[in-house]
Amino acid sequence: MSTSSPPAEVRRVAERMTTLLREKPVQFMDLVRAFPDVPYRTILLAWGEVREAHRLTREEEAGYRLPPSA
Repeated sequence: MSTSSPPAEVRRVAERMTTLLREKPVQFMDLVRAFPDVPYRTILLAWGEVREAHRLTREEEAGYRLPPSA
């Protein structure tokens, strides 16, 4: 069993996360649940890419959000 995630898979998940974050505020666990067939490590790597690429805002009750213009 490999512990590394293919870069293309990480990018695909990161792009989908970016789309979800533009649509509405999202809790991190909502992002995890959005990818039930993706290994948790891949989700974490994708989340890291999203956070490096974009300045997220955080609404205390609602969750993380990416401004539509980002």
